[in-house]
Formats: sequence, C-alpha cells, structure tokens
Amino acid sequence: MRRKTNAALMLVLAFALIASSCAGGGTGEYDLVAEGTLTVCSEVPYRPMEFEEGGVYVGFDVDLMQAIADELGLEMEFINTGFDAITTGSAMQGGQCDIAASSITILPEREENIDFSDGYFDAEQSLLVKKDSGITSLSDFSGRTLGVQSVTTGAMYAEENAPADTEIVAFDAGGDLFVAMEAGQIEGILQDLVVNGDRLVDDDTVTIVETYPTDEVYGLAVQEEGKESLLEAVNDALQTLRDNGTYDTIFAKWFG
Repeated sequence: MRRKTNAALMLVLAFALIASSCAGGGTGEYDLVAEGTLTVCSEVPYRPMEFEEGGVYVGFDVDLMQAIADELGLEMEFINTGFDAITTGSAMQGGQCDIAASSITILPEREENIDFSDGYFDAEQSLLVKKDSGITSLSDFSGRTLGVQSVTTGAMYAEENAPADTEIVAFDAGGDLFVAMEAGQIEGILQDLVVNGDRLVDDDTVTIVETYPTDEVYGLAVQEEGKESLLEAVNDALQTLRDNGTYDTIFAKWFG
C-alpha cells in the first residue's frame, strides 16, 4: 500500500514539473539574475552604442536590448562593467548579468569563454587623429604613440599592422582614449569606425584618415553553460525585430 501511495505522489510531482517547465518567459525558464528582468552588462561609454545621458543609459545597444526584452516579456536593466569581465565571461558567471551587449566582435578565442548570439551589427576599424597632426596613415606612426582599448579587435589590429617602433598605449576603458588624445598622451586612436565616426559629430579638430575592413560582426554574449534557452529566445527575438522593421528603426535613429 505504501508503494502505491509513493508512486502516485511521484506521478503528481512529475506532472507539476512538466507544467512548470511549459510556462514560458519566467525566471525558471531563463534562469535570470533578477526575476522578470533581463540584466545586461556593457562597458560604458562607447558612444553611440552605449553611453550615459541625463542620468540614464542610451545608445544603439541599449535600444536593441530594450526591444529584445520587450519581445521576451521582460523588463530590462543596463549595467556598467569592464570589457575584460565581459569577454572572459566572468561578469555573467559571477551573477552580475544575464547577457552582455557591448559591441563585442565574435571571435573564436572569445568563444572559448562565452557563447554568442547571431550577429547583429557589421563593423570595421578606423584611425582617428588630430587634423593638424600631419598624419595620413597608420604607417606614419613610426616612433609615435597610438591609443587602443585593451583586449579589443582594434588593439589586435594595431599590434599586427602598426610600424614596429610604434608605442601602442592600451586603456582599459574606451572613453579614456579621447581624454588621452586631448591631453597629448597619444597621437591617434585605432578603434571601431562607429565610435571614431561619432566623435566627428562633436569635435571638429579630429578626422578619420583610414578605415580598415575587417569583416567583424558584433554578437550578444552569455556564459557558456546554462543559458541555452535564453540564447535561443534572444536569437528568435533578433529575427523578429529584423522582420518587423524594429531593427531598422533603431539603426536609423542612431546612424541615419
């Protein structure tokens, strides 16, 4: 008699678990840091992709993540973290966020630490200098100082292509590059075209002298294990946003 009772109880529990797993969109399905909220890590500022304005975070990535969260029926919280913590996956593994959106180029070496969504943005590198510097190309940086952001594709490109005697100065935060140039600490900045290009809008003392097609594609990043259902849902949401025109609307807002 006891065996029959235990078997019946187990059957009831099994049905309860199945019902729970079929209830979509909840914390249980995506294993979110905060229930009902998609928490997004990013290295800020990286204008126009993500930056602070009026005490709130704005930018292309911010709007895109809000649209994805809306598709998933979730709130969205955008938080500032270091870029290295994102690309190594430690920010997600440490429970700071569920997903990262920070102009992260999809690279095989990064895929050893994090899983990427489908690509959502095509990018290339560029070289920005002061208009009166006399610099016209990367080859002019022999004996000069060139600024890059650490552990980025811009830094990789500079290491591989700048003259051997170039002093490459790496900064942890992308926003420090423009400050360093204004202070005369560096004579050029090699980084993503979308960010250098945005600088031209507010600073008429600088110019882009070269661009470098690198076939880069940005992806959204999650930790390697345990986020499969979230990543699948995010990819589905990205496709929906492309299909219904929302992606194009966000793109036009920030890039015209």
